[in-house]
Amino acid sequence: MKKLTNLMIRDCTSQGSEICHELADALYQHQAAMAKDPLHKEILGNMRYETRLKPSFDSADEKQLLVAFDGEKPVGYIFTAAEEVTEESRRQLPPWGEGAGFYPDWLKSPVRVGDLGNLYILPEYRGIGLGEALTAKGMEWLRALPGARYLFVHVSEGNNAADFYARYGFKFSHDVLGGIIKAYYQEI
Repeated sequence: MKKLTNLMIRDCTSQGSEICHELADALYQHQAAMAKDPLHKEILGNMRYETRLKPSFDSADEKQLLVAFDGEKPVGYIFTAAEEVTEESRRQLPPWGEGAGFYPDWLKSPVRVGDLGNLYILPEYRGIGLGEALTAKGMEWLRALPGARYLFVHVSEGNNAADFYARYGFKFSHDVLGGIIKAYYQEI
């Protein structure tokens, strides 16, 4: 565990994702509030822990869930995972999706990638370096994965996180699902 002022970051992977239920729902509400396009706002507004984080966590073979605590209260988290991207999986879109999927056309498959996702900090805990600490630990874990060639991060419309991820070496890749999400990447 790493101490950041009076906060603790714990690896909660073995405990399951339920510990982040409320935080995940807050993240999805935040994403919906930031969306500019009414259709994107509706799509993001319909996302919940049960439809997004839980299935992603449960289906990932290799994953890490880091949770920041203030005492026993979860105040932020990051979920990272690795997967083998095949040509078929690269082209999969949700039923409401259009345009490019989560991985770009230039990505040669099969290829192993890491995904830095679901970074969220409660508003009252922002600005103290917690996002940076979670991101750094998540990237450290992803970079240590055997065979991973690329790291991706997917940012919902309206979240101005490009500069934040650029500090970690990420570059813009493509618009996902008609612009509802922006994909950034880096080669390992």
